[in-house]
Amino acid sequence: MKQITEQMLEKKYFIFDIDGTLVDSMGMWNLVDKITIFNRTGLTVPNEHIKALRDSVLYAEDNLAGNIYDLFYAEVIGQYGLDMTVEEYSNARHELADYISINELDFKPGAAKFLNILKSLGKKIGITTTTTKRQLGIYCEQNKKMNAQAPLKKLADVIVACEDVSRKKPDPEGYLKTVEKLGADKKDCIVFEDSLSGAIAAKEAGLEVVSVYDESARAEQQYLEQIVDYKVESFDELIQILGLATIKEQ
Repeated sequence: MKQITEQMLEKKYFIFDIDGTLVDSMGMWNLVDKITIFNRTGLTVPNEHIKALRDSVLYAEDNLAGNIYDLFYAEVIGQYGLDMTVEEYSNARHELADYISINELDFKPGAAKFLNILKSLGKKIGITTTTTKRQLGIYCEQNKKMNAQAPLKKLADVIVACEDVSRKKPDPEGYLKTVEKLGADKKDCIVFEDSLSGAIAAKEAGLEVVSVYDESARAEQQYLEQIVDYKVESFDELIQILGLATIKEQ
């Protein structure tokens, strides 16, 4: 693994995952599934069980194409014996997630500042995410706290979401499409990811990757460190390393 230096600022294109990388949202997804399951069954499911089940469905090789979220909902219903349809589970889950996403979610430490600094330096910003356009709409338009700090719709030059690709991470399609839409040369790009599947996707696309720590991916850290080019604990740390603390934000 390489040491981060100010040479990273020679890159022209900065590409980010959203959930767990820019936005402190991974805990929310565990919470909404736990509550939805509890409300129907009275079962209290540990966070790690929810995450393991979600990851096993969303990142399974056979499930990279199609509606992966409906596959996950069906798996939850079957595993925990919920008396509801996939549509009913989806609606119940999103009602709770929408409230939290609009009113409580925020950027991870330093993320908003880093995005604004990049724009002030004339860098191009891409977002490559497995998140749906519906959820992106909440981040980009409805969450007033996030928009006041860093309006993603304005700052991002390219956004590639779940519906924009035929195969999801760890397949590299999303990152390849982002690079193409940016009109970028791969050597001029740097990617920021929190998860193993996302890092694999970026590396398979031939891109340099910075691992940004997220508690939800704690168990993956030893594997992440084997494939990423750089790692940081937070964007606050990255800002300090790159000597950007005194740069005026756009």
